[in-house]
Amino acid sequence: MFKHKQLLITLLIFSFFFRAFRLATPARYIFDEVYHVVTVKAYAQNNPAGYEWWHKSPELNTAYDWLHPPLAKLIQATSIKLFGDHSFAWRLPSAIFGTLAIFALYLLALTIFKKPKLALLSATIFSLDGLQLTMSRITMNDIFLTTWLIFTLKFFYQYLTTKTKTKKYLYLTGIFTGLSLATKHSAILLYPIFAIFLLPRLKTIIKQPKKILIIIYSLILIPVFIYLLSFSQFFLQGHTLDQFKQLHQQIYWYQTNLSATHDYQSPAWQWPLLVRPVWFHVDYFKNSIANIYNLGNPAIFWGGLISLLYLFTQKLTSKTKYLLICYFFLFFPLVFSPRIMFLHHYLPALPFLVLIITQAIHKNKTLTLYFLLITAILFLFFYPLNIASPIQKDLLKYWFWFPTWR
Repeated sequence: MFKHKQLLITLLIFSFFFRAFRLATPARYIFDEVYHVVTVKAYAQNNPAGYEWWHKSPELNTAYDWLHPPLAKLIQATSIKLFGDHSFAWRLPSAIFGTLAIFALYLLALTIFKKPKLALLSATIFSLDGLQLTMSRITMNDIFLTTWLIFTLKFFYQYLTTKTKTKKYLYLTGIFTGLSLATKHSAILLYPIFAIFLLPRLKTIIKQPKKILIIIYSLILIPVFIYLLSFSQFFLQGHTLDQFKQLHQQIYWYQTNLSATHDYQSPAWQWPLLVRPVWFHVDYFKNSIANIYNLGNPAIFWGGLISLLYLFTQKLTSKTKYLLICYFFLFFPLVFSPRIMFLHHYLPALPFLVLIITQAIHKNKTLTLYFLLITAILFLFFYPLNIASPIQKDLLKYWFWFPTWR
């Protein structure tokens, strides 16, 4: 066990290094930082405009992000207060949470598989994905949401599978559900997962009113309280409950009526196929080009699809069912989203695809070693494209395997 702990610590150190290396590059906003960073700055300055939908941003070609709950932005604002208003400080919390997500997946895998080797394998695979990497290097909400979701579904699995003293796991599930909802509203996708596993227990639960109260308290009241608590700055600035209601009406109207399009948008059904990555940034030099492409690791994405097909040919255990249900319900409902979507919306489902891969390959040591080797090679190959490292112009074509990747 001590050896596994040493390996885990080493993995986390290297993972943080890869996420923090050249983190300040570029020094200007990339992709949705034009919304998030200006809002984070407003939070850091205690400027009410960060929460108010009627203001124009003080910076050209930017806008305040009042669409998402404030928790991730408050964490990022704390970084600005501590380290200053510059690109490294904006992005540092994402790098930290990107590393924390790897640790969280280790704990989830250990909870499900009960074997440190498989937990370490899962964490290693997850650390080598380009989508996870790139979202750990940008001032957005998604890596925070993913981290909270992994913890949520770890504790929920413990609640489902532990025979005694289960209340604490349900309380912890509620706490991390609240943190998830306070980061991004798409965390509501947790509730169908809860329902699928709790409804078969309904006959037993209904005979014990105390259990019903504990479930309501844990999965509804605690998350609602944490969600409201995340708006503490909003209320301390003098905003009213009526303005809180109006804000959420504006959020709902915007999200359900958005008709904008984007060159790099993609429907949810394309994400597992890795059809359309997202171009975040480019710098042109005399003989080279530096890009940031939000591109997942092909070995993980496509290997995950093969693993899914393999598991469907096997007898489905309760463990496998949990992984499959979490995976599908964290992205498939977004197929029906009325607004434009991007590859990074697949990130919350990705940890469960990694666990599915682990479940599919771990019994074959040779296959596992080859998969890890290919995954690591592809991670290093695409790394320059994920972090704005200059690539010679005449060589750049080797990174764009398909026309849709450009």
